[in-house]
Amino acid sequence: MSLLRRARGTWYFVVVIASAGIFTAVPFAHAAHRLRRPSLWWWTALYTAAAVALLFIMPSSQGQTAASTTDVRSTLGALGAIAIMVAACIQLSGIRRDVYGLPQPVRPPLQPQPSWGADPAVAAALALRAKREEARTLVARDPALARDLRIGRPDLPRQFDDGGLVDINTAPSSVIAQCCGLDDRAAEQIERARQQHPVPFQSVDELLVFAELDVSSWDLIRERAVVYP
Repeated sequence: MSLLRRARGTWYFVVVIASAGIFTAVPFAHAAHRLRRPSLWWWTALYTAAAVALLFIMPSSQGQTAASTTDVRSTLGALGAIAIMVAACIQLSGIRRDVYGLPQPVRPPLQPQPSWGADPAVAAALALRAKREEARTLVARDPALARDLRIGRPDLPRQFDDGGLVDINTAPSSVIAQCCGLDDRAAEQIERARQQHPVPFQSVDELLVFAELDVSSWDLIRERAVVYP
């Protein structure tokens, strides 16, 4: 892929960062218009409200205010701006690929060393990983068929082997935790995040942010989780 094509849509991040989060709603509105996703319009409204709140919190240069009050408002405004920029950039990294038709990031193939590459357990694990990648491709290209095959729903009867994927939007939180090797506390965090989130998660990273899961569990979840478009 050419460098020029890879750069398509990077203006999303430029707008968010250059405006210190104030104009974060602009790339979301653009993506909502292009993809026709109602959830993106919801995010546009949410970030618009966040920007208004941020402008209200930041101290005005006019008038006289107590120094302590100004310092507190400046600190809160700066923290709010950073939170908006980080959350938005994480979300936009996946949305940008959908808008501009960019390929999903592909992990370099694992090159087993001769000392363990012939191990049957390693071969079985690599075969399951290949099945998961094939199933993810099917979810992206034909979500209706993927739902019929119950990809990502190990809790339901099915015949298709998806390599151990789990749908973070519809599968029970206990099943998600079990498939991803997480404990009961992580399952509770996932369930709480889904209850507080008004629309289905559009990417795995959205769940990671909203559920406030420990960073050490992120790779485990990314390896097994799947999201339907």
